[in-house]
Amino acid sequence: MTPPPSGPAGRDFLFVQSTTEVGGAETVLLNLFEASAELRARGVVATLGFGSGDLPQRLRALGAEVVEIPRVRLREAMRLPRTFSALRTLARSRGVRVVVGNGAHPQVFGGLIARLSGARSAFLVHMIYQTQLWKNDPRDVLALLGPCDLMLAVSRAAQAPLGALRPTVRNQSFYAGTPHREVAAADALAARHELGAGPDDILFGVFGRLQRWKGQDVFVEAAAEVARARPRTRFAIVGGSVFGLEPEFFTGLERRAKELGLGERIRFTGFRTDAARLMAGCDVVCHTTRVAEPFGMVVIEAMDLGRPVVATRGGGPSEVISSDEIGILVPPDDVGALARTMLDLVDDPDRRQRLGRRGAERVRADFTTNAGAASLLQHLESLM
Repeated sequence: MTPPPSGPAGRDFLFVQSTTEVGGAETVLLNLFEASAELRARGVVATLGFGSGDLPQRLRALGAEVVEIPRVRLREAMRLPRTFSALRTLARSRGVRVVVGNGAHPQVFGGLIARLSGARSAFLVHMIYQTQLWKNDPRDVLALLGPCDLMLAVSRAAQAPLGALRPTVRNQSFYAGTPHREVAAADALAARHELGAGPDDILFGVFGRLQRWKGQDVFVEAAAEVARARPRTRFAIVGGSVFGLEPEFFTGLERRAKELGLGERIRFTGFRTDAARLMAGCDVVCHTTRVAEPFGMVVIEAMDLGRPVVATRGGGPSEVISSDEIGILVPPDDVGALARTMLDLVDDPDRRQRLGRRGAERVRADFTTNAGAASLLQHLESLM
């Protein structure tokens, strides 16, 4: 175990985090710690070392204390006691009062560590679970059945099944929010150029890790329809395979784009850390999941930047986009509906501007990380 830095030993909250790569749950953690000096002062993050990302470094750059625990898989029974012992020692040495599992795998560890160290436990739920327990992934079942005092869901949609799955555990929803990012006009213009869009083009972008359920292939099919009808359109797919999931999906997307004749009109950037800059360069941001998104950080990130958003109906996006004056919702896995909506926005610059303005107002009123961090602290303190 990496020795903790010198300084005050007392920490109220231990956040258990499995992967070092940055997906949606990890972005939530980063944003909350960035927003709240109180969380940084009262919290310590234990990472279990999976992946090859830079999450520990990014957390430390914010001023957070991070302790790296040697990784162990749940199926490695002989090594599990060592990891549990390290986490228990960390919790007790810091006087931790609440252990927070950020995602399913961390919840398996966090719930047990809380009990072993005499603390309470909270789960940050980033999934819309099936209400019949056995229909969920086995790892999720382990998490759902573990010791827990409070389940905090990232949306009302994610909260809805929890009462049936764990009727004796208190559950709440809370919106983690997004920080406001300023992108200079020159940077946005440079991003457009990098993504192959000229000043008179309409650039559509889709952002997120590349997986079939995220629906980037739906975007590619719709882009082909739009490209045939409107020659001054360009398209960008920003993201890569995170956590080593479905690496073949990217290859399939590239191949299909070529078959459809999109050529240089579509750009694949791979994983990027400057997503806000690239979003700011887009005229429209699409969110094309096949199934209900538990929350959809991309949606509020784009809206905060003043970008009009087209998102799949259901889950968190339907809670954020509460009217068609804020954004546009389309049915899941419906290429035709997505293409028609994209074409309508190509032809209606006034609506693009109006959606961007009102979407930004919505996010800055109701989905800030300052409010999210304050809500999280209030929930965690209720356990103390």
